[in-house]
Amino acid sequence: MIKVIMFDLGDTLIGADQRPFPHVREALTALRDFRTGDDKPLQSCLVSDYKMVPPPPTREKIRPLFEKYLGILADSGLREFFEPVDERVTLSTHAGVAKPDRAILELALQRLRSAARLRECLFITENADHIRAARQTLGMATLQFKAPGATEFDFDDWSKAPALIAHLVDPEQPDNLRGAVQVHLAAQGVENVNTEPVGASGKLHVTGQVWHKLSVPGHPDLSDVHVAVPVEGELTRGKTGELAGKLPTQPDKEQLDEVGSYVRSLATHGQIGGSAGASARATHVIETDDQGRRKLVRKRFSAL
Repeated sequence: MIKVIMFDLGDTLIGADQRPFPHVREALTALRDFRTGDDKPLQSCLVSDYKMVPPPPTREKIRPLFEKYLGILADSGLREFFEPVDERVTLSTHAGVAKPDRAILELALQRLRSAARLRECLFITENADHIRAARQTLGMATLQFKAPGATEFDFDDWSKAPALIAHLVDPEQPDNLRGAVQVHLAAQGVENVNTEPVGASGKLHVTGQVWHKLSVPGHPDLSDVHVAVPVEGELTRGKTGELAGKLPTQPDKEQLDEVGSYVRSLATHGQIGGSAGASARATHVIETDDQGRRKLVRKRFSAL
C-alpha cells in the first residue's frame, strides 16, 4: 500500500528556468486530497540533492543552504505544496549522502514523521538511474517523468500523473479517480463535473463544462462574456491507470443558440448583477478569472 509520495524537484517538477512544468500545480493540487487504501491522507515530500557541506554536517552549516533552496522553491511557486518545509523537504546535505542512498530516503520519512517503510513509498523523478535503484534495490514503487531525449518513461505531462498515482495508491478509490479525471480534462479546457464508472469495463462516463465566449445582442455591457456549456463523453482507463479520450470542447450551433437564449432571458429580466437594469435580487454575476475572462456564474448565496 502506498502511503507516501517522494518527489524530486529539478527536472521533475521544475525546469532549468526554475518554473514548474505545465500542469504541475494542477496535479499537486489534486494530490492534496488523495487518500490511501486505508482511507488516510496520502502524504508527500520533496527529496533533493543540493550542495553538500564539509563534514560534520552541523545545523549552522546546513541552515543557510536550506534557506537558499527554499528560496528556489518559493520562486517556483511550489513552496505552498510542501509546508511545513522542515518536515516535508529533505536535502542530501541533511543526510550527508545523495540519492538514491537509502539513508536520505529514510531520513525524509523521519522528517515527515511517517511510520511508512520505503516499500510503501512512491518515488517520482526523471532520473533513470535513481528510478532503477529505488525500484530494484529499495523495493519502492516508482514513476519516471520524461527527461529531455529520454525514450523510456512513465509519463511526459503532469496532467497524466494523478491517474497513474491513483492506480498505484488504490485503483478502487473513487475520490482519487475523480481528482485524476479533473486534472486530465482541465488540460483539455474542460471543467469536470461528474465521473461515473461504466460497469467493470474500464470506461468512465464523464460530464463537464467548457467556457465559450458569446455576445448578447441588445446588451453591450455583456459583450464577450464567457458562459458554461455542458459537455459529456467517455474516457478509458488503461491497465496502469492511464486515461485516454477527449470530450468535445466546441459547442454546436444548437447548444450555442440555447445558451444564448438563456443569457438573453437573464439579462432581459435583470438577473445579471452589475449589468444595465439589474435587479437587486439578481441570480447571476460576472466574475473575471485569472486568465482575464469575464465569466457568467450563478450567484453564491450565504445562509442568514
